[in-house]
Amino acid sequence: MSKGWLTEGTVTLFIDAAPEVVYRAVADVTGTGGRSSECRSCTWLPGNEPGTVGSRFRGRNRSGMIRWSRLCEVTMARPGEAFAYRTVPERIDPSRNDSTTWRFALTADGSGTTVEHSYVISKMPPAPFKAIYGRMLPQHRDMRPQMADTLQSLRTQIGLVA
Repeated sequence: MSKGWLTEGTVTLFIDAAPEVVYRAVADVTGTGGRSSECRSCTWLPGNEPGTVGSRFRGRNRSGMIRWSRLCEVTMARPGEAFAYRTVPERIDPSRNDSTTWRFALTADGSGTTVEHSYVISKMPPAPFKAIYGRMLPQHRDMRPQMADTLQSLRTQIGLVA
């Protein structure tokens, strides 16, 4: 794998379900742990109504022996069209002073939905942490393979409840 980092990436997958069904699944972040290879759980935090712009949740992650959590904030919530959130830079903990926006764009496509899952790193981790993460979590240099797996899991999950 290249030593460089991709600061953005996109994967696309067709899911045989209506955009509204796909949206409900991705906007309910409490189900993310069942689809992601790293995320173990997400919990909505007090404040704005869950799933609305400005609402926040805590995501708990694990890769191998490494565990971490991130505060996230919903930045876009358009039912049937798009859902996005960003990791919130945390001033107190310099290891969490980066930010990535994760987005699901949904397009009606015949009998189902084309899902475009993307990420944009708007603030890289500080240099020492970037080097450590690059060694301990090399998959973070290019998140597209994991995102493709997440979409496959989303398709399976939706197929099981349909």
